[in-house]
Amino acid sequence: MSLTLKSVSKSFENKAVLSDFSYEFPDTGLFLITGESGVGKTTLLRLISGLDTRFSGEITGGGLKSTSFAFQEYRLIPELTAAENIAVTLTERLNAESLSNAECILRELGFTLADTRLYPDEMSGGMKQRVSLARAFLKPSSVLLLDEPTKELDAENIKLFINRLSEEIKHRLVIAVTHEPSSFSSLPHTVITLK
Repeated sequence: MSLTLKSVSKSFENKAVLSDFSYEFPDTGLFLITGESGVGKTTLLRLISGLDTRFSGEITGGGLKSTSFAFQEYRLIPELTAAENIAVTLTERLNAESLSNAECILRELGFTLADTRLYPDEMSGGMKQRVSLARAFLKPSSVLLLDEPTKELDAENIKLFINRLSEEIKHRLVIAVTHEPSSFSSLPHTVITLK
């Protein structure tokens, strides 16, 4: 089912953040959400994901079961390694297969094998961000939501991220909030600017 938003509005303490927003997304491709701070970019992702259900209007094709979300905050479990933080979201219990899959995607995003065994307090901000992105990439979903996915990445890691993203957009819908749309210039994309 395609993701469709009809007349979606959201307010915080009587201040409108989103007002009568409508859009019908295709099943695949990359959509960049841009706009000034405070115009509702992250709020839009939270509504699509089903994390926030207090709004007016209608959203179909979203929700917790249909979406995978890489937040601006990394949301890593301190007691688990980089690979374990990913693997634990794939299965109810850690197992060799899920850990192997986690290690593979982290290597694809520039980690060494030793890096995959680091704990969050041993990682840089960019490493934590890549763990968060890898976790979202591996969760099966029809919609992938990314909130400022390149904010902590250097040029080389942006390149690795874009390489992975180029495969993701062939198979599912990707919606990314960004202040840096130029990071995505090598990929076909549509820009939606919120005002």
